[in-house]
Amino acid sequence: MNFLRARWSNIVSASTLTILAVVSPAFAADGPKTPEEFAAQYMAAFNGKNLAAIKKLRYASKITSPLEEMRDEMIQAGMSDGTKYTKFELLPAPPQQGSMGPDGVFYQANLKITNLLKLSSVSKNGTSSEAFPIGVKDGTYYEVGVESDPGATPPFQFGWQRFTAPQSVWSVVLPNEPEPGRAALEKQFGRDALKDPDVYGVMKNTADIKTFQHWFRCGEEGKRVNDQNNKEIYRIAITTYTPETLKQWFSDAKKNLGDAVDNSVREHGGKLAQQKEIDFAGSPGIEFEAHDPDGTYHLGRVYWIKDALYELSFESKKEKPDRDGADKFLSSLQLQ
Repeated sequence: MNFLRARWSNIVSASTLTILAVVSPAFAADGPKTPEEFAAQYMAAFNGKNLAAIKKLRYASKITSPLEEMRDEMIQAGMSDGTKYTKFELLPAPPQQGSMGPDGVFYQANLKITNLLKLSSVSKNGTSSEAFPIGVKDGTYYEVGVESDPGATPPFQFGWQRFTAPQSVWSVVLPNEPEPGRAALEKQFGRDALKDPDVYGVMKNTADIKTFQHWFRCGEEGKRVNDQNNKEIYRIAITTYTPETLKQWFSDAKKNLGDAVDNSVREHGGKLAQQKEIDFAGSPGIEFEAHDPDGTYHLGRVYWIKDALYELSFESKKEKPDRDGADKFLSSLQLQ
């Protein structure tokens, strides 16, 4: 999480105060009165897997944002992994500034930051740490929350448009620009952000199966993905493989396509309704339709072109999905 975690967790100070947490205090009815009390109470709540108590230690925003929901999901994931905090450090307050969330919206702190709290933990996966800002209000310390800052969020380009990623050879037509938006990325990462594939829509896998993937999505025409009234999502993912990975794991194009369809359907617990073989300029492909238990409709196409898997998918929660929009997108793939 950029605003609460990535940017501030890298701040280091020679004057850092390290405090070992050796007690699990009862929660004061009126909240912690010092940063040390806050840290000890937070650790006790986390180690006790008490998400409700953790939320009470956060300074509440007027409206819960996707960024705070993501924060709660990360906390729950840490609890599920068996993470246990063993010590904390109080770091100097970082610069008070807004930052872009995963939804492309810019956020600001809802409380003046007094310290950065760094927590060290132990889990079955080893040791790790995280850091987040805390602040004081009326003598009580809280985890600083975030709220959207509409004035800081740059314009987003709506409407059908042809899109291609940096340093790529493909393009597709989408109903809006991909999230989080070009202007937002340039504001967050600089004017050259869109030229850098490491910033713009790329995921790398450096484990045994080494891949390089472009991944983008957008909502239905005129709507952001996270808009409350958005009910359709368009996705494009292009995965390339190193020669070694290709030879060892993905030498069978037909199997690769079948696995891609199977993974896409099973990801949402859905059921395959139908599929048929297609091709793209002689390269093999599959078009498929699937339905989730909650009624979500999926239509997708996958292609195996040279050394890459191309996946285009359309998802709709509408009673009558926009098949025209889906077909416009799914049939728009072009290669240079």
